[in-house]
Amino acid sequence: MPVIEVNIEDFRELLENDISVEELSNRLPMMGVSWEGETEDGFSIEVFPNRPDLLSIEGLARAYSSWTGDKTGLREYFVQKSDYKVNIDEKTQSVRPFFVTAVLKNIEFDDALIRSLIQVQEKLHVTHGRKRRKVAIGIHDLSVVEFPVTYTTKPGEFEFQPLGEEEEKTVDWVLNDMKTGIEYAWILDGHDEYPMILDNKGMVLSMPPIINSEHTRVNEFTAELFIDITGTDLKAITEVLNVICTMFADRGAEIHEVHNHYPDGSVLTTPNLKPWEMELDNRYVNKTLGVEFTPEESLAELEKMGHSGTVVWNIIKTHIPCYRADIMHPIDLVEDIAIAYDYDNFEPNIPPLLSEAGEDALEVFSRSIRNFMVGHGLLEVVTFMMSNKDKLFTRMNLPEELICVTENPKMEAYDSLRNRLLPSIMEILSFNKHHPYPQNLYEVDDIVVIDPTTDTGARSLRRLAMVQCHARANFSDIKATMNSILENLELEATVEEGGWDCFIPGRRYVAKLGDDVLCWAGEIKPEVLGNWDLEMPVAALELDVEVLFKHTS
Repeated sequence: MPVIEVNIEDFRELLENDISVEELSNRLPMMGVSWEGETEDGFSIEVFPNRPDLLSIEGLARAYSSWTGDKTGLREYFVQKSDYKVNIDEKTQSVRPFFVTAVLKNIEFDDALIRSLIQVQEKLHVTHGRKRRKVAIGIHDLSVVEFPVTYTTKPGEFEFQPLGEEEEKTVDWVLNDMKTGIEYAWILDGHDEYPMILDNKGMVLSMPPIINSEHTRVNEFTAELFIDITGTDLKAITEVLNVICTMFADRGAEIHEVHNHYPDGSVLTTPNLKPWEMELDNRYVNKTLGVEFTPEESLAELEKMGHSGTVVWNIIKTHIPCYRADIMHPIDLVEDIAIAYDYDNFEPNIPPLLSEAGEDALEVFSRSIRNFMVGHGLLEVVTFMMSNKDKLFTRMNLPEELICVTENPKMEAYDSLRNRLLPSIMEILSFNKHHPYPQNLYEVDDIVVIDPTTDTGARSLRRLAMVQCHARANFSDIKATMNSILENLELEATVEEGGWDCFIPGRRYVAKLGDDVLCWAGEIKPEVLGNWDLEMPVAALELDVEVLFKHTS
């Protein structure tokens, strides 16, 4: 998930509050972001992909001031009328069919705003934009642009001056020889002509989603901007445009509309920063959260999350701000109420169940395994259930298997459910290679495997994964740890040479309890270590906790 860096002085100025970093470290996680730590100029946080409005410092300050009660309710944004016009060529419809734009004026660029703009553009490209495939953002100096602007396509021999170049280059050169072009050329694979944005005098503004033109470069003297967003999903590019426009509006910029003329004759005027309405039944709120809020109390909590509304009997007609791309169902508003009320204020209670109460036996057993691993001097990690095929198979040098893949993932880095724990811990090692060794880690958690016999077509399994990463990590130590677990449970396993292809042949094994495979272990191959950019040897083990539990019951 994306991590953003926040300049504390800039954040304080936006909040109009001299808040301390220590207070923010305690409060921000309760708002729904993850605290990453202090930096030289402020702090960094991890933002969940469903809240693109929090990827900018302006959006974070807006949400925080509302959540803390300083500036509650709906922020309204005014879009000024204008006659700016964009023509969209029919040829674009088979490449990147959707195009939305805006004009921003009265901008006072300073170092803080420039850094915030660069950061939010980068993070939106990676998350909402799926590495620019779904959404690409262009930001241009308006003063050199002559309207109407045309969004069209051009062949590979067409020439323009890319950003950072001193002379004109062909489109083919950009795609094959320029670093940025090589990085994103895959998005345009299979096309003979490529998207191009030109103004009325034929000057190129951008070649989306690859690179802008040098002619519209933005600098600290720029006072007016032309924003273009291209993509394959109209909803996604509209959401991104709203995030950028409201970000600048919070800095005092004026927003002007642009009329986008599509080839079918329709005209889409953007940006549309008006709130939209969703009805929320207060009885649904109380039933879901286990509270007894009046409709007025629920509305007050919604106002702390930037919404407004009116109450009609038990129905709250909620007005949702244009930048909240995550609100898709009434349950999302219920979640906002819970966040605003503060989860610490909820009183947990045991529901009335007609069954014997008690903790699941497998959970009790898993906790004892965790305690045992800590006793061996290992550090516990908790990783994401979501992963991707590159981490699960390619980097691990394992053959690809059938796994559960999400239908519409927000990020390519997390588009599948893991079928092994070990890749997740290898990723943790790769993140911490600059920290001291030894690094001995473990995790006890679930994986998901395909199972056609279940109602869902898949089932979860409890696993233990362990790695020893240091100069002397070897086969014998990892096997000794397994033997120690078995001896304490008074079990004895049979060991055979073999196992997963990520382990070195002759330095790996498979252990069984009866006919059940218990674990796979060994020393990680050098090529796998290279895939994770690791230089230290790693010995690893993955153990089936459910098989172990079965033989101890």
